Amino acid sequence: MKFYFHPDAKEEFDGAIEYYEQCQRGLGLEFAEEVYATIARILLYPDACSTLSKNSRRLSLYFIQKSFVKL
Repeated sequence: MKFYFHPDAKEEFDGAIEYYEQCQRGLGLEFAEEVYATIARILLYPDACSTLSKNSRRLSLYFIQKSFVKL
């Protein structure tokens, strides 16, 4: 199974990376890595995800800005 970003989704994704990177250096990379890890899970287990259409799956992404959370 292959994946691709819809052009609008890719634009939004790139903007989110820039936003997180402006918040804190390295945070944009963390976000991108989490998105690609989620995509990898969808590719590995497509039947575990919500079906949007014959060729589309959805899996929620929970990105916690660890650097902003005080323990």
